[in-house]
Amino acid sequence: MVSTTKLNKVLNFVLLQTLWFALVVGVVYEHILLGLGLFVVFAIWQLHPLNRKQTDIKLAITLAVLGFVLDSLWLQLGLISYEMQWPYPFVAPLWIVMLWFAFGLTINHSLAWIFDYKIVGVIIGGLGGPISYLAAEKFGAVTLNNPVSAFAALAFGWTMVMVLIVTVFSPSAGQKQEITGKREASWN
Repeated sequence: MVSTTKLNKVLNFVLLQTLWFALVVGVVYEHILLGLGLFVVFAIWQLHPLNRKQTDIKLAITLAVLGFVLDSLWLQLGLISYEMQWPYPFVAPLWIVMLWFAFGLTINHSLAWIFDYKIVGVIIGGLGGPISYLAAEKFGAVTLNNPVSAFAALAFGWTMVMVLIVTVFSPSAGQKQEITGKREASWN
């Protein structure tokens, strides 16, 4: 029998992948409403008190802000461009910020293993993030204007985000803070 916790983790992962696909394809075909609707469903489901973990909201907002800053920087540096640059062409588009927010909602759920395997989590995130941009480029939603430089910048940015996640948001970091009175990072 599958536990509710395992089922929720699987559903969390599947919803993020479905949302990514709906937003990326929606951008290409200029039909973003399905992606927007899935984003709202995913956020409501994950933030429901029965499913929500203590740091989910903080993680999602932090990653949405970080994603907005990073993607806007990459856009301004000419490393990346977006097919649907809404609402403003000089900053990261709303759809990419929604993906960052949704990614934040997976950290304590389908991606909670990264807190037990921090180095592996940082490496996979540092590569997986940029690979998702390459996949979005294959669909036509983004363009890596200088592929080598863009991939390097994406990998560096995603690696730093993952380091932040596993150090600041680690459940063990909060416990150590309570015990010692200060925050310590523990790396496996």
